[in-house]
Amino acid sequence: MITVHVPATSANCCVGFDSLGMAIDWWATFHFEPSDTLKITGCPEEYADKNNLVVQAFQTTCQYLDQEMPAFHLDIDSDIPFSRGLGSSSTCVVAGILACDAWFEAQMNKMEILKIATQIEGHPDNVAPCIFGQAVTSFMDQGQPRMMIVPCASYHGLAMIPDYPIVTNEARKILPQSLPYQEAVSQVGHALCFIQALQVGNEMILARACQDFLHEPYRKKLIPDYDPIHSICQELDLAMWISGSGSTMLALSMDLQRLEKLKQTVEKESPHILCRRVRVASKGAWVENE
Repeated sequence: MITVHVPATSANCCVGFDSLGMAIDWWATFHFEPSDTLKITGCPEEYADKNNLVVQAFQTTCQYLDQEMPAFHLDIDSDIPFSRGLGSSSTCVVAGILACDAWFEAQMNKMEILKIATQIEGHPDNVAPCIFGQAVTSFMDQGQPRMMIVPCASYHGLAMIPDYPIVTNEARKILPQSLPYQEAVSQVGHALCFIQALQVGNEMILARACQDFLHEPYRKKLIPDYDPIHSICQELDLAMWISGSGSTMLALSMDLQRLEKLKQTVEKESPHILCRRVRVASKGAWVENE
């Protein structure tokens, strides 16, 4: 049996739109074992066929390795919610690639894995932290993903997950087609300071750097809970952002007391929001062979 463990992710990290993602220690586990026919358990019935994203990623990797697609039993053990901005689709993509690599003992390096994952996902900002852990900055260069790991200080996080989804395609439709030059300059400055504050543990700068011009002013309109939670975070001097396309919001701090105060307030005022304490995952996806 091959078992793959993959972390959830928070993409964008407020000011890093489509270029910065963070691995979170909320893990999905995927079990693969030989079978006479394809069998999938542990997911809704409508995803239990050959169109399952894990299976599709496995098949794409077979093509990359020039191997025939085997039959297997896939069992998925994950409570990472769908369409909440926590990288549930990326966990499936990375799991399928790593499982195929292990199945055929191909020993691909992580950049090969990232290349295949990016080909499937269309961009590397979610799959890169899935693979490498920590936070990862990335961009596309002549069709190839380029990335750098951003080691994070000892931050704790609070994921605040509303009981309603956000469809990524809809979240992209509401974004503007252009941006004033001065806002673009401000975005660069905030993003650079954010990354430095993330590494060295400067909470004051991290919170102040969470001022986005590219997507949050537009996407927050899809999340009725954003403004009140954002106001609480500002009062507590907490860094906070929309995770991926939403609807999850993530707050980060090294001060557990402030995060606990935020958690208690959100749970009291918004019982439809699930609060979950998280940490930055120090490593990315990994494989067990049994």
